[in-house]
Amino acid sequence: MIVARNVVVRFGAVVALQLPELELTDGDALGVVGTNGSGKSTLLRVLAGLLGPTEGTVEGAPPAGRTALVHQRPYLFRGTARDNVAYALRLHRRPSADSDEWLDRVGAKHLADRPAKTMSGGERRRVAIARALAVRPELLLLDEPYAALDEAGAHDLTAVLENFEGTLVIAAPSLDGVPITRTIVLDR
Repeated sequence: MIVARNVVVRFGAVVALQLPELELTDGDALGVVGTNGSGKSTLLRVLAGLLGPTEGTVEGAPPAGRTALVHQRPYLFRGTARDNVAYALRLHRRPSADSDEWLDRVGAKHLADRPAKTMSGGERRRVAIARALAVRPELLLLDEPYAALDEAGAHDLTAVLENFEGTLVIAAPSLDGVPITRTIVLDR
């Protein structure tokens, strides 16, 4: 269980996140909604351990290497889609041959041999999500995962997330049709 209490993140004089309490149990599927600038991305970075709170505590996060965060603007390495997923698999001592399976699960198998630098935003997002899922994280954090996805991509992603067995946190301005079990709202 992850427990966050009285979490505040400040960047200078700006309060980027203010969260009185959050509890995540294993297997939760939490949606985080809010307007631009409400702290959704900041919360994901805190839960991933990439950013410490200015005030408050976060306890119970999975150990290093067991959390995957897909940023709002996902970064892909040089090489192909397959190379990107295979790299993550190798880091986690899993067979890189599974790359195509994970690309297929998110509807991106057709991109396997495509260089990352030639992909659209939605294609990059699919590959980044396949890479994150491939390492089978305990905690999966997705920042606006449906942005730039076409209808087929959104359908494929929903099907994969419905079967995700770990703890899932999805941040987005709207969560219509997203496979979550509960929602919190961040206000500015």
